[in-house]
Amino acid sequence: MSSRMSWLSNLTPPFLDSLLHDARFGLRILVKGRAVTAAAVLSLSLAIGACTAAFSLIDALMLRPLPVPEPHRLVAFAYQPLRTFPGVPPQVDRFSYSVLGRFRQASGGLADLFGMTVWGRFQTAVFDDRAGEAAGTPEKVRVQWISGNGLAVLGVRPVLGRLLTEADEQLDQKRAAVVLSYGFWMRRFGGNPAVLGRWLSMNGTEFQIVGVTQKNFSGVEPGYLNDLWVPLTTNVPARILLIPAHDQFAVYGRLRPGVPPEQVRQVLQAAFTNFRWELAADLLRYLSVAGVAGGGTPREEVARYVHSPLSVRSAAQGHATFLRWQFERPLWILAAVTGLVWLIACSNVANLLVARAAARGREMAMRAALGAGRLRLVQQVLVESGLVAGAACAIGLALAVWITPSIIGLMGTTEAPIYLDVHPDGRVLAFLVLAGLLTTFLFGLAPALRASSANSIDALKDAGGKGSARIGVLRPVLAAQVGFSFVVLFVAGLLLISFTKLTSVDLGFSPKNMLLFSMDNGGRGGPGLLGPRGGVGLGEKARALEGELLDRLRRFPGVRAAATSGFSLVGGAGTPIVSPPVRFPGRGPERIRPQFLAVSPGFFATMQIPLLSGREFTARDITVEVPTAVIVNETFARQFFPGEEALGKRFERMVDDNANYGAQEIVAVVRDTKYNNLREAAVPTIYQPAGGVGTAVEVRTIGNPLAMVAALRQEIQRVGPSLRVTGVTLQSTQIDETILQERMLALLAGFFGLVAVVLAAVGLYGVLSYAVVRRTKEIGIRVALGASLAAVIRMVTGDIAVTVAVGVAGGLAGGLALARLAASLLFEVKPSDFASVALPLVSLLLASAAAAIPPALRAARVDPVEALRYE
Repeated sequence: MSSRMSWLSNLTPPFLDSLLHDARFGLRILVKGRAVTAAAVLSLSLAIGACTAAFSLIDALMLRPLPVPEPHRLVAFAYQPLRTFPGVPPQVDRFSYSVLGRFRQASGGLADLFGMTVWGRFQTAVFDDRAGEAAGTPEKVRVQWISGNGLAVLGVRPVLGRLLTEADEQLDQKRAAVVLSYGFWMRRFGGNPAVLGRWLSMNGTEFQIVGVTQKNFSGVEPGYLNDLWVPLTTNVPARILLIPAHDQFAVYGRLRPGVPPEQVRQVLQAAFTNFRWELAADLLRYLSVAGVAGGGTPREEVARYVHSPLSVRSAAQGHATFLRWQFERPLWILAAVTGLVWLIACSNVANLLVARAAARGREMAMRAALGAGRLRLVQQVLVESGLVAGAACAIGLALAVWITPSIIGLMGTTEAPIYLDVHPDGRVLAFLVLAGLLTTFLFGLAPALRASSANSIDALKDAGGKGSARIGVLRPVLAAQVGFSFVVLFVAGLLLISFTKLTSVDLGFSPKNMLLFSMDNGGRGGPGLLGPRGGVGLGEKARALEGELLDRLRRFPGVRAAATSGFSLVGGAGTPIVSPPVRFPGRGPERIRPQFLAVSPGFFATMQIPLLSGREFTARDITVEVPTAVIVNETFARQFFPGEEALGKRFERMVDDNANYGAQEIVAVVRDTKYNNLREAAVPTIYQPAGGVGTAVEVRTIGNPLAMVAALRQEIQRVGPSLRVTGVTLQSTQIDETILQERMLALLAGFFGLVAVVLAAVGLYGVLSYAVVRRTKEIGIRVALGASLAAVIRMVTGDIAVTVAVGVAGGLAGGLALARLAASLLFEVKPSDFASVALPLVSLLLASAAAAIPPALRAARVDPVEALRYE
């Protein structure tokens, strides 16, 4: 056996043999100093786990290519709109079906193009299960309308049946084909192949299941798990679909081999410009009547509209979803914070290992005296550091797998959950290996260089190494650690202060005990964006339906008040921004366009919005097709009637899409409220009487509103089959969901701020403890010569205090630089504010004091006799 092992040893390269020897020896050393090893592994695993979680999220949402062949050849198109709004992406990627047709003709053999809906909400579908227990039960599904050739152009393959084809793309279909995603097929049908041929109904159309997509394809919108794909032409009736300005679809394409994106863009730009020239006359007429939106003359606005540049971008990573746009900056901030925590952990462990390397001075000196070269000593310490980093990476990966789903949960809502595939794959493992190597060198290089510089004669003279006061190598590492900690605390403080202020803003109404029912009335007379829908007869039915619904809800036991509106207040980015032009007697259309909302009588009492003057809407106000009575908010009154009483004043508002104006009379002025988000400043707002049940029904209850959801849903459905509840939520929950990114950042930044301050305190404690041990003889001599307790404490902590001050100064500069990345996410807080600087500074000073007290007291208690006797 010994000869065989000797033969194997001879085959092992010398370098590998030395690595194996150092690994075995290093493992024994780490086990021997298990306290230091455990502290190092714990610090690094927490930091590496956080970094891995951040990378997994960024990779899944923004970096990972779609699981289709040659994703780098996929492109998407967008353009600059006439008007931009805060809180929405600056470019528009919605085109009409007519534009899609023009693009297909113009692209020729350069690219294969298709259209699809994006940012879609859940739809209600009824599956024909026949023998199933859930037959006829409405279910929520995420649907994407896509061109017949869309899935094939993407390169998706069916695992069962077939995909959609161009033959499926027909207008006004009563029956059409549908393709299921693999995940939905498994969840809903248990992978039953007999699903082919079954039917489902959705939005008045019947769909037959013809296929199932491949297993790893869940759609082109990262963060959303698609369930169904249906033909693009079934999205709306043909009379609406073929309207040239009906922009509803994103246009994607796959470039032919060898075709650059710019060549396709130039060809489609010409087609886009020509198409808009054809619509210019209608736009010019509209702008002349309605007033100019963008600040120029109508002809200048038309020129901007016609010559809007078309842009092309890579779609290899899928569609730029609202989720990606919303969380891109927060995730990069999270990555920066976790990176700083990782640097803090590395510097912390470096301090611990430098101290241990000093304690091992005699060992290293003996090895050097026996012939070990400097590179051999460096290798030994780096191998030990690599073992620590490897253990930290393994634990960090487990932590990342555990915490990443919780972070994803902070990004989504109950009604719209987020799906991101963050299971460890080759990309995550490659990141982990890189992090492990960098970690090894970052925290292992300083101890390795110190150990390799051991002088055999000096080390053997120094009995244990406790006479030297040199800790210079620890000072820059400690200063860096303090600086990184201050940056993390500074950014975390900004985000926490901002979130606190955001959650305490005055809404202008009370969300307490308020239920919101999302309604789908099938377009039967609900209030439109500019006015009531339908003709005279249909309008009367809609008003009667609204009156019956509200009457029944208000008489329901436990209900305090009820109302309906075109959409609910503070609905976030999904809230329509309706701003029809207004004009006053003797003046043209105003450049400032008020926001608009159709509400029912009793809305302000239900929402508890105070009336400053005038009255609420009554049933008499909604008996006409175009109501003349309106209620405005105080900002409207202040903007258009400065220094005057707005009550009773008249003006005109555009009431339809044909630029017709209707007379309006202000019957009340109400308090300002938040319209669609908590950040917005108050803007002029007009409330008009609703001519039917809107997309939101507000119910204020006396007791717990959640306990009444089921009963109230049934009561609403009893009113008539045309009313269908698509969702129920609390008003307070809906408000909370508009600040998801701020809440996520505040929670995570606060947590990592706490981790940073703990790591900084541990690092400072370790350095001071090391300093006290190294200076035991000096302290004993000073005490024997009559040094006071205060003098000993100043001696131990003096130079460390300077190091901390240098670190804080550098951290403040770094914090101000990083704060620029988070500036757009802050609310009513500036990095230069006193509280912004004071909060992290006080936290760090308190942590430093807590870490310095035990070593300082230990130094003060040194017995000079014992200290000198030990030496």
